[in-house]
Amino acid sequence: MADDKLYHTYHGTDEYESRTAVVKENKQGFYVVLANNGLRVDKITCYEHSEIWAENVAENYVLGVLNP
Repeated sequence: MADDKLYHTYHGTDEYESRTAVVKENKQGFYVVLANNGLRVDKITCYEHSEIWAENVAENYVLGVLNP
């Protein structure tokens, strides 16, 4: 994970302001790390998908659409 590239960081607003999602890429592809109040909730791999797919996962989490 030390060599993983950071692409985007998303922050929730309003009732989901405690949520953050970070899109990263490693040798296998893109993945998203989800956190709530600074604590990791989940890691969603998007290895078979594009960067935009991973961005959509991140955005859906911080908007409250995705609730792992």
